[in-house]
Amino acid sequence: MRPGQDRRPRRASPALVTALVTAALVLALGSCTERPTTHHGSGTGHEVVTGPAGTLLPGGHGEHPHDRLRQVPARDAPTVTLTVRPDAEDGWNVRLAVGRFRFTPDSVGGAAVLGTGHAHLLLDGAKIARVYGGSYHLPAERIPAGGGTLTARLVADDHTAWAVEGRPVEDTVRLSGVSPGAPPGATPEPGDQPTDQSGQPPSGQSRSGQPPSAQPPSGQSPSGGPDQTGQAAQTVAISIAEGRISPAPGRIDVRKGRPVDLRVTSDTDDELHVHGVDRSAELKAGRTTTLRVVMDRAGLFEVETHRSGLVLAQLAVR
Repeated sequence: MRPGQDRRPRRASPALVTALVTAALVLALGSCTERPTTHHGSGTGHEVVTGPAGTLLPGGHGEHPHDRLRQVPARDAPTVTLTVRPDAEDGWNVRLAVGRFRFTPDSVGGAAVLGTGHAHLLLDGAKIARVYGGSYHLPAERIPAGGGTLTARLVADDHTAWAVEGRPVEDTVRLSGVSPGAPPGATPEPGDQPTDQSGQPPSGQSRSGQPPSAQPPSGQSPSGGPDQTGQAAQTVAISIAEGRISPAPGRIDVRKGRPVDLRVTSDTDDELHVHGVDRSAELKAGRTTTLRVVMDRAGLFEVETHRSGLVLAQLAVR
């Protein structure tokens, strides 16, 4: 240091201090926006959003304006299969089997996270309930006397509906107007006789409403008569014992538009499922379950068991 030089430190000018503070704030805010963020509301689960959650399509869909479609590629989209069984006392037991999806009840009202959310139940297009898990009991009083069409639609936490190619991810079944727990004197509509949880008629009653003595011989379909189109159903009988399938799995030719009665007897409890038409039925050990499907489009459709993963047959529809 030269003689006579001032040893006191120099203070930065006010303009320089302001510039430094501003730069620090900009850097801090910039680093925050680069991190994954969550927009979940107060009191909800704070799951971090780490990736895109589809494309929000313009326009409303469904009962509420905010229930819009959130489109995602088919390879990433969740799936749902709706199964409904009459309850022994009242109403219907609803089951939702989902794929690439998990229910997040603690995050309702938050951000859309791919593969998560809840379900909306709709009756004839009108929302009647939210579902936060795979099972739900629907009271008989919620179903009008004439029955209705029940739909399970998967939605994100922000209530937008997951969609593929402009269509919501959902499954639909037809409900009759009377459940087993209905008041005395209630009469089902024709063809809507009550069944137990295995899908079979109550003891002493056939699917056609006739006594057991009027049932067709074993190996024939009890519902093999013509459907509403006048076409007789094609019967496919399959048995499963100790993991072995009889007859051996193969292709079965089916005429397009013709109903098919799948009669499956299994030695274990399982679930029967027809891919491509999203129809399923519960299999009870030692009992024969009949599932009628109408193959209304050409293609190759696999019939399988969900829990054991067995391919029972392939329906070649032409």
